[in-house]
Formats: sequence, structure tokens, C-alpha cells
Amino acid sequence: MNFLLNTKKAIILIPSLFCVCLLFAQTEEVFLVTDFDGGGILPSTWESFGDLGLNGVQRNNSLRDGKYYELAWNGTSDKGYVVSQSGITFRLIPKKKLKGKTIDNVFLRLDVNCGGAPGTVVNIVLVDGPNDCCKNEVNWQYTFTKETCEWESLEINLADFGYAYDPNNHEKTIDFTKVGRVKVGINPEQGPKKQVVQFDNVQLVVKENVTAQGYQPNIVIPESTTLKTAAKDFFVGVAVNPDRVRATDHSSVYTREFNSITAENAMKMKSIFKGIDENMKIIYDWTQSDAIVDFAENNGMNLHGHALVWHESIPDVLENFKGTNAQFEAIVGQYITTVVKRYKGKVDSWDVVNEAIADNTTKMRESLFLERMGLNYVEKCFEFARKADNKVKLFYNDYGLEHDVQKQQGAFKLIDGLKNKNLIDGVGYQMHLDYNFPSKTTLQTATNLAVDRGLLIHFSELDIKTNPKGDVTELTEQRNQAQAKKVYEVVSVYNKIPENLKYALTVWGLKDDESWITPRYGFPDWPLLFDANFKRKEAFSGFVQALE
Repeated sequence: MNFLLNTKKAIILIPSLFCVCLLFAQTEEVFLVTDFDGGGILPSTWESFGDLGLNGVQRNNSLRDGKYYELAWNGTSDKGYVVSQSGITFRLIPKKKLKGKTIDNVFLRLDVNCGGAPGTVVNIVLVDGPNDCCKNEVNWQYTFTKETCEWESLEINLADFGYAYDPNNHEKTIDFTKVGRVKVGINPEQGPKKQVVQFDNVQLVVKENVTAQGYQPNIVIPESTTLKTAAKDFFVGVAVNPDRVRATDHSSVYTREFNSITAENAMKMKSIFKGIDENMKIIYDWTQSDAIVDFAENNGMNLHGHALVWHESIPDVLENFKGTNAQFEAIVGQYITTVVKRYKGKVDSWDVVNEAIADNTTKMRESLFLERMGLNYVEKCFEFARKADNKVKLFYNDYGLEHDVQKQQGAFKLIDGLKNKNLIDGVGYQMHLDYNFPSKTTLQTATNLAVDRGLLIHFSELDIKTNPKGDVTELTEQRNQAQAKKVYEVVSVYNKIPENLKYALTVWGLKDDESWITPRYGFPDWPLLFDANFKRKEAFSGFVQALE
């Protein structure tokens, strides 16, 4: 099958002892591993591994517009394999072709489909090692989710492959001069019960002049260029608190760089809800939330409200409420209605419910709201908010939606139900990421779930951990650049969203020493765009470059 090569008419086919090389106007050379039609280095040496049979792997060499390879997973594994199939050879690319090249020049390209099983989690593994096979070899892994069941071309830079035994580890780097095997498989530990991967036209590509593409290190960004001026068609936001909006050193940067703000904690329930009187009326303290609203109004900034309901921000009086479940629900409704009405016309959007889906499952998170208001508590909260202000934009917000396939399924099932009742306008992907995880392809796949539904999209709490394992004591130049590259990828994905679906990209804090990450995890980190001295980091440059 030939889904991949749209420029095939311009290709010159050159057979050699090692490979079939395709020349693209002298800018790239393509080494065909296999097209499953008899061409390439490995036309017929692919085989299945893992749990074979009806309840495990099924290898299907199918005929439909030509041959391709299919691997199916039907939901069980007696032996717990992460199943794969592979073809074996060595020296896929002659070393002389790699002379003077770096890992940034080398790519894996293939066509891929999910054969009617959306949500299939695909592992691609490359092997480097000596020519005696299997001794001292090292595996490098790239994982992505195929949500839409149609053929598409996938191209992956070898630099994006992680150490397979710790796939998030990009400190180790594949030896691209020794790539000898390509394996494509299904990951049954994630994704739906039924999974299928179909693939074709597997190629290794050596490109010229790739250094001019993507994030470029050490680019000087003019002082006149700010985050908000670089972004032409969406808000650029920052998380703030009342003390910092009152402080000149912070507020001057907020107003210079950003045109939207989100209260980090000051507009959450625990900050506002202070008691219940004898008439079952809530006692409010508006001091902190009003400070945020006033700052936004005084500076002409967009204000995103965060968050009406969150399982980690419940006031003690509600946590210990002894009334009936119906009374509990009425109080929650009273709270949402009062807050939304108070800030009607001042708050442009609200995270109505935050983090309602449990990690690595499709299920609702256990919480007081679930216990006392029932499985449809999220819908009830959105109904309260919509009734209080039918013009404010309503969002569901969660972390892990960027890569947690099962959480994605649970969240979007919830979101679909809300959308069908016109109760939701958008989805917030929090974007608490690591400098080396997840991949840009994974981010794009996740974002497409909201794009395909026509929802507004908010990358709502962006920060990039540079020390996720606590293995460094200072921000190294390598981590600094890796963080900037990841910021570039995130902003690039966001910038490609259709303009009518872009809402805001919000950074979760201004400078490194004020982030929640260091106190939460107990070791130092530098996750934001500005350092402790308000100086722009390379991550700032990555953000701006992605918009140029």
C-alpha cells in the first residue's frame, strides 16, 4: 500500500546491496525497510511475539489495495506480555550515509491505522546493537495513541525515542549508526480492550538541513516581543494570587507579558466558602477573589475562573456536614449560583469541575461530591453554573488528559454527555508535563479529541518539570534546552488548533521559585518561563519561537 509517498512521481529508485534508496531533490534519502509488497530490506521477515491466538496477538497479512501488516489484541493476556511483532536485520542504513549527521537528521516514517479500534496504544521499538544479534543490544521506544481509524503518515525523529526499559528516559540517546531492527506492537497495558494496529511502508529517512526546523537554542528574543504580542489569536495567561497582583515587581510582568489571568487558589471553594448559618445560608469571604477580579478589570485582562468544584478544595464545614444528601446538593448549588452571579460579566470562563476522573481508569474519582451527590454530580454542577449565567464559558479541567488514554476515555465520555445537553463550552488540558514526556505526537493526538468535538481548548496550567526524578541539584544547560524544546512543542500543538477553538494557553506561575512543584515533590525544580530573578529563560524563547 502506498499511502505515504505523495511525491512518488519524483522519486528515483536506486537499488543497492543494503537498501532501496529514494532521493527527494537531494534533501533526504529514504531507506525502505518494507512495503509488504516485496520491496525493501525486510520484505518477508516479520513475525509475531507474545500471546498468540484468539485471546492474544493475531497476525494478519491482509490484501486490500496491496499488502500491509496487522496486529490485533482482543483483551486478555495470560502471561502479561507487552506484545509486539518485528522484522530483523542489521545495518539498515550504511554508515557512510550517516557521516556528518546527528540524530536530529534521522527519522522513522510509516503509514499507520487502527483498523476500527480507536484508542489503540502503539509501541514502536528500534534496536541498536552489534551484528551478532541480541547480545548487548539496546531497545528504544516511542509510544503513541491512534484515536482515528484512518490511514495516516507518521514521521518520528529518532531523538524522540526513549530508553525502552524506562521510556521516559531521554538522558540516554539511541546510537543511530547501529539501528538494526524495527518492531511495531500494541501495548495491552493501556488503551481499550480491543486494539488493532495496521502499518505499512516502513522507512528510515536521513534528512539534510533539519537544524533550521523546530526550536532553535540561544535565539535572542527582542525585549519588545512579549508572550501576548507573539500570540495573535488566543489569550496568554498566568496563574496569580492576591499578594502578587499587589506587588509591583510581579504585576509589572503580568501586565507586560500576559492578557489573561487565573487565580491559583483564591477563587476555589475553600478560599470563599467560610461557613453555614442557622438558615442554611453560606457565609462568604470575597476578599481574596475580589482582589483577583479587580486586578483583571483594572488592567483590561481576561479572567478565567478556577475552580468552582474540586475534591481538594472543600471547606471543613462542608466536609463535616451532617445534613442529608439533598441538603448537601442544595448547598453546593447555592454556592455555585452565588459565585457565578457575583462575577457575571467579569469572569469570562469557569472551570466548573476540576479533576473528576481517576488516574489510569475511565471511572469517576472517589470524592465527597460523588458520594453525596451521585454519579451525575458533574452534570448537576454544570447545570447550576449554566443557569446562573448562560453567557459565561464553562470548562471541564483535568490533568493527564495529555497522555492518560483511559482517563481521556472517561473524561470525554463525561464531556460528550455535557455537550449533548449544551452544558459545556470547552475542555482544559492542565499540561503539567516533564521535559521529556509526553511526545509531541501524543500531545497532538490528545488535543484532537477536543478539536474533533468542536470544543474550546484551554491549555490551562502549563509547567514543564526539569527534575522529575530529583536527580539534579541545579538547572543544567541540557535540561534548560530540553525544557525549551518541550515548551516549543506544546505551543506548536496549541497554535495549530483551529482559530475558533483556541481559548487560552495559561502558564501555572510566573517564576521558578514560586512554583507548586518543588514543595509538592520535595526536591528542586525549575518549571516555568522566568527564573527566580524575573529573567526570561530559554523556555520563554521556545514559547515565542513556536508562534513565529
